Amino acid sequence: MKYMSILFLFTALSAFAQSGTVNIDEKRAEQLLQKLQLQQATDTEKKELGDIALLYQNRGQDMDEKRFQFKKNMAATDRAIALFTALNDTVNLANNHKFKGYLLGRFEKFAEAKKETHAAIYLYSQLSMNTAVAIAQFDLARLFEFENNTDSALYYASLARSYWLQKEADLRVLIINNMEVSLLLKRQQPEKAKTIQATSQMLVNKPDMHWQAVIDFYFTSMLLYRSLNDIGTAGDYQQRYLSKVAALRAAGLQVKSYYENDR
Repeated sequence: MKYMSILFLFTALSAFAQSGTVNIDEKRAEQLLQKLQLQQATDTEKKELGDIALLYQNRGQDMDEKRFQFKKNMAATDRAIALFTALNDTVNLANNHKFKGYLLGRFEKFAEAKKETHAAIYLYSQLSMNTAVAIAQFDLARLFEFENNTDSALYYASLARSYWLQKEADLRVLIINNMEVSLLLKRQQPEKAKTIQATSQMLVNKPDMHWQAVIDFYFTSMLLYRSLNDIGTAGDYQQRYLSKVAALRAAGLQVKSYYENDR
Protein backbone atom coordinates (compact mmCIF):
# COMPACT_ATOMS: atom_id res chain seq x y z
CA MET A 1 0.00 0.00 0.00
CA LYS A 2 1.20 3.52 -0.72
CA TYR A 3 0.53 4.61 2.88
CA MET A 4 3.08 2.20 4.26
CA SER A 5 5.87 3.01 1.81
CA ILE A 6 6.01 6.74 2.42
CA LEU A 7 5.05 6.77 6.06
CA PHE A 8 7.92 4.45 6.87
CA LEU A 9 10.35 7.24 6.02
CA PHE A 10 8.89 9.34 8.82
CA THR A 11 8.18 6.75 11.50
CA ALA A 12 10.32 7.14 14.63
CA LEU A 13 9.05 4.79 17.29
CA SER A 14 11.18 3.70 20.19
CA ALA A 15 11.33 -0.01 19.43
CA PHE A 16 10.46 -2.39 16.63
CA ALA A 17 9.76 -6.08 16.83
CA GLN A 18 12.13 -8.68 15.57
CA SER A 19 9.35 -11.25 15.73
CA GLY A 20 5.60 -11.25 16.25
CA THR A 21 5.74 -14.64 17.96
CA VAL A 22 7.29 -13.67 21.32
CA ASN A 23 5.39 -15.28 24.18
CA ILE A 24 3.87 -12.86 26.65
CA ASP A 25 2.81 -13.90 30.15
CA GLU A 26 -0.60 -12.25 30.10
CA LYS A 27 -1.59 -13.51 33.55
CA ARG A 28 1.57 -12.03 35.04
CA ALA A 29 0.86 -8.76 33.27
CA GLU A 30 -2.60 -8.62 34.80
CA GLN A 31 -1.25 -9.43 38.28
CA LEU A 32 1.32 -6.64 38.01
CA LEU A 33 -1.23 -4.19 36.64
CA GLN A 34 -3.56 -4.87 39.57
CA LYS A 35 -0.73 -4.33 42.06
CA LEU A 36 0.18 -1.09 40.30
CA GLN A 37 -3.40 0.15 40.41
CA LEU A 38 -3.53 -0.66 44.14
CA GLN A 39 -0.24 1.24 44.56
CA GLN A 40 1.39 -1.93 45.87
CA ALA A 41 3.87 -2.55 43.05
CA THR A 42 7.57 -2.35 43.84
CA ASP A 43 10.03 -0.62 41.53
CA THR A 44 11.17 -4.04 40.31
CA GLU A 45 7.59 -5.03 39.52
CA LYS A 46 6.99 -1.74 37.72
CA LYS A 47 10.04 -2.43 35.57
CA GLU A 48 8.79 -5.94 34.87
CA LEU A 49 5.42 -4.57 33.78
CA GLY A 50 7.19 -2.02 31.59
CA ASP A 51 9.15 -4.80 29.91
CA ILE A 52 5.91 -6.68 29.24
CA ALA A 53 4.36 -3.50 27.82
CA LEU A 54 7.30 -3.23 25.42
CA LEU A 55 6.68 -6.80 24.29
CA TYR A 56 3.08 -5.86 23.47
CA GLN A 57 4.36 -2.77 21.67
CA ASN A 58 6.82 -4.81 19.65
CA ARG A 59 4.18 -7.36 18.75
CA GLY A 60 1.91 -4.59 17.54
CA GLN A 61 4.70 -3.00 15.54
CA ASP A 62 5.64 -6.17 13.72
CA MET A 63 5.92 -4.82 10.21
CA ASP A 64 6.47 -8.09 8.35
CA GLU A 65 3.83 -7.95 5.61
CA LYS A 66 3.60 -11.73 5.41
CA ARG A 67 2.69 -11.87 9.07
CA PHE A 68 0.60 -8.72 9.25
CA GLN A 69 -2.81 -9.20 10.85
CA PHE A 70 -4.70 -6.01 11.57
CA LYS A 71 -6.84 -7.26 14.47
CA LYS A 72 -3.92 -8.91 16.29
CA ASN A 73 -1.61 -5.95 15.78
CA MET A 74 -4.31 -3.58 16.96
CA ALA A 75 -5.09 -5.69 20.03
CA ALA A 76 -1.41 -5.77 21.02
CA THR A 77 -1.08 -2.02 20.49
CA ASP A 78 -4.20 -1.33 22.57
CA ARG A 79 -2.79 -3.51 25.34
CA ALA A 80 0.51 -1.62 25.22
CA ILE A 81 -1.41 1.67 25.46
CA ALA A 82 -3.30 0.43 28.52
CA LEU A 83 -0.10 -0.67 30.29
CA PHE A 84 1.90 2.43 29.43
CA THR A 85 -1.02 4.56 30.63
CA ALA A 86 -0.96 2.76 33.98
CA LEU A 87 2.82 3.17 34.17
CA ASN A 88 2.61 6.89 33.31
CA ASP A 89 5.15 6.23 30.53
CA THR A 90 4.25 9.16 28.34
CA VAL A 91 6.90 8.62 25.68
CA ASN A 92 5.91 5.06 24.90
CA LEU A 93 2.24 5.95 25.25
CA ALA A 94 2.67 8.63 22.58
CA ASN A 95 4.62 6.23 20.35
CA ASN A 96 1.84 3.68 20.50
CA HIS A 97 -0.89 6.23 19.79
CA LYS A 98 1.13 7.27 16.77
CA PHE A 99 1.54 3.69 15.62
CA LYS A 100 -2.15 3.00 16.16
CA GLY A 101 -2.85 5.96 13.90
CA TYR A 102 -0.67 4.33 11.27
CA LEU A 103 -2.52 1.01 11.57
CA LEU A 104 -5.91 2.70 11.26
CA GLY A 105 -4.78 4.83 8.35
CA ARG A 106 -3.46 1.80 6.55
CA PHE A 107 -6.98 0.41 6.55
CA GLU A 108 -8.54 3.75 5.61
CA LYS A 109 -10.13 4.38 9.00
CA PHE A 110 -9.08 7.98 8.68
CA ALA A 111 -11.22 9.65 11.35
CA GLU A 112 -9.94 7.24 14.00
CA ALA A 113 -6.40 7.47 12.65
CA LYS A 114 -6.39 11.25 12.94
CA LYS A 115 -7.70 11.05 16.50
CA GLU A 116 -4.82 8.76 17.51
CA THR A 117 -2.26 10.91 15.74
CA HIS A 118 -3.58 14.05 17.42
CA ALA A 119 -3.30 12.24 20.75
CA ALA A 120 0.34 11.44 19.99
CA ILE A 121 1.07 15.05 19.01
CA TYR A 122 -0.48 16.31 22.26
CA LEU A 123 1.66 13.97 24.36
CA TYR A 124 4.84 14.73 22.41
CA SER A 125 4.13 18.44 22.83
CA GLN A 126 3.77 18.02 26.59
CA LEU A 127 7.25 16.51 26.61
CA SER A 128 8.68 19.15 24.25
CA MET A 129 9.60 16.37 21.81
CA ASN A 130 9.50 18.67 18.81
CA THR A 131 11.03 16.21 16.38
CA ALA A 132 8.35 13.64 17.18
CA VAL A 133 5.69 16.35 16.81
CA ALA A 134 6.95 17.19 13.32
CA ILE A 135 6.97 13.53 12.31
CA ALA A 136 3.38 13.09 13.49
CA GLN A 137 2.32 16.31 11.75
CA PHE A 138 3.51 14.82 8.48
CA ASP A 139 1.50 11.70 9.27
CA LEU A 140 -1.58 13.90 9.66
CA ALA A 141 -0.84 15.60 6.36
CA ARG A 142 -0.84 12.21 4.64
CA LEU A 143 -4.11 11.22 6.28
CA PHE A 144 -5.77 14.40 5.08
CA GLU A 145 -4.23 13.89 1.64
CA PHE A 146 -5.83 10.45 1.40
CA GLU A 147 -9.18 12.05 2.24
CA ASN A 148 -8.61 14.63 -0.53
CA ASN A 149 -8.71 17.38 2.09
CA THR A 150 -5.94 19.43 0.47
CA ASP A 151 -6.33 22.46 2.75
CA SER A 152 -5.63 20.51 5.93
CA ALA A 153 -2.97 18.39 4.24
CA LEU A 154 -1.10 21.52 3.16
CA TYR A 155 -1.49 23.05 6.63
CA TYR A 156 0.12 20.15 8.48
CA ALA A 157 2.75 19.64 5.78
CA SER A 158 3.74 23.28 6.16
CA LEU A 159 4.03 22.95 9.93
CA ALA A 160 6.29 19.93 9.57
CA ARG A 161 8.42 21.56 6.88
CA SER A 162 9.00 24.66 9.00
CA TYR A 163 10.56 22.49 11.67
CA TRP A 164 12.74 20.49 9.28
CA LEU A 165 13.94 23.64 7.55
CA GLN A 166 15.25 24.87 10.89
CA LYS A 167 17.02 21.54 11.36
CA GLU A 168 18.39 21.60 7.80
CA ALA A 169 16.98 18.10 7.32
CA ASP A 170 17.17 18.06 3.53
CA LEU A 171 15.56 14.67 2.92
CA ARG A 172 12.53 15.44 5.04
CA VAL A 173 12.12 18.86 3.43
CA LEU A 174 12.31 17.35 -0.07
CA ILE A 175 9.70 14.71 0.79
CA ILE A 176 7.32 17.40 2.05
CA ASN A 177 8.02 19.63 -0.95
CA ASN A 178 7.12 16.79 -3.30
CA MET A 179 3.89 16.28 -1.39
CA GLU A 180 3.00 19.97 -1.53
CA VAL A 181 3.66 20.18 -5.26
CA SER A 182 1.26 17.28 -5.80
CA LEU A 183 -1.37 18.84 -3.53
CA LEU A 184 -1.14 22.25 -5.18
CA LEU A 185 -1.51 20.67 -8.62
CA LYS A 186 -4.71 19.02 -7.40
CA ARG A 187 -5.89 22.48 -6.40
CA GLN A 188 -4.93 23.75 -9.86
CA GLN A 189 -2.33 26.12 -8.45
CA PRO A 190 0.71 25.30 -10.60
CA GLU A 191 2.43 28.65 -10.04
CA LYS A 192 2.55 28.07 -6.28
CA ALA A 193 3.72 24.53 -6.95
CA LYS A 194 6.48 25.87 -9.19
CA THR A 195 7.81 28.06 -6.37
CA ILE A 196 8.13 25.06 -4.08
CA GLN A 197 9.59 22.89 -6.85
CA ALA A 198 12.29 25.50 -7.40
CA THR A 199 13.45 25.19 -3.78
CA SER A 200 13.66 21.42 -4.26
CA GLN A 201 16.14 21.88 -7.11
CA MET A 202 18.75 22.81 -4.52
CA LEU A 203 18.08 19.66 -2.51
CA VAL A 204 17.66 16.86 -5.01
CA ASN A 205 21.35 16.65 -5.97
CA LYS A 206 22.65 16.67 -2.40
CA PRO A 207 24.98 13.77 -1.56
CA ASP A 208 23.27 10.65 -0.22
CA MET A 209 19.77 11.93 -0.97
CA HIS A 210 17.40 8.95 -0.76
CA TRP A 211 16.37 7.65 -4.17
CA GLN A 212 12.65 7.62 -3.31
CA ALA A 213 12.59 11.37 -2.73
CA VAL A 214 14.61 11.88 -5.93
CA ILE A 215 12.28 9.91 -8.19
CA ASP A 216 9.27 11.53 -6.53
CA PHE A 217 10.81 14.91 -7.32
CA TYR A 218 11.30 13.97 -10.98
CA PHE A 219 7.76 12.62 -11.24
CA THR A 220 6.02 15.58 -9.57
CA SER A 221 8.16 17.98 -11.61
CA MET A 222 7.00 16.22 -14.77
CA LEU A 223 3.38 16.65 -13.67
CA LEU A 224 3.99 20.28 -12.82
CA TYR A 225 5.44 21.25 -16.20
CA ARG A 226 2.77 19.32 -18.03
CA SER A 227 0.19 21.44 -16.21
CA LEU A 228 2.13 24.54 -17.32
CA ASN A 229 2.13 23.27 -20.93
CA ASP A 230 5.94 23.29 -20.92
CA ILE A 231 6.24 20.00 -22.78
CA GLY A 232 10.00 20.23 -23.25
CA THR A 233 10.77 20.57 -19.53
CA ALA A 234 8.15 17.98 -18.65
CA GLY A 235 9.78 15.57 -21.09
CA ASP A 236 13.19 16.22 -19.55
CA TYR A 237 11.93 15.33 -16.08
CA GLN A 238 10.14 12.29 -17.47
CA GLN A 239 13.40 11.05 -18.97
CA ARG A 240 15.25 11.65 -15.69
CA TYR A 241 12.56 9.72 -13.87
CA LEU A 242 12.60 6.79 -16.26
CA SER A 243 16.40 6.61 -16.29
CA LYS A 244 16.67 6.68 -12.49
CA VAL A 245 13.95 4.04 -12.10
CA ALA A 246 15.63 1.83 -14.71
CA ALA A 247 18.97 2.10 -12.91
CA LEU A 248 17.41 1.23 -9.56
CA ARG A 249 15.53 -1.72 -11.01
CA ALA A 250 18.73 -2.95 -12.65
CA ALA A 251 20.23 -2.94 -9.15
CA GLY A 252 17.44 -5.23 -7.98
CA LEU A 253 15.03 -2.71 -6.45
CA GLN A 254 11.33 -2.72 -7.28
CA VAL A 255 10.65 0.99 -7.39
CA LYS A 256 8.31 3.63 -8.71
CA SER A 257 7.25 7.08 -7.61
CA TYR A 258 4.78 7.25 -4.76
CA TYR A 259 2.82 9.70 -6.88
CA GLU A 260 2.22 7.20 -9.66
CA ASN A 261 -0.35 5.69 -7.26
CA ASP A 262 -1.93 9.09 -6.84
CA ARG A 263 -2.72 9.81 -10.45
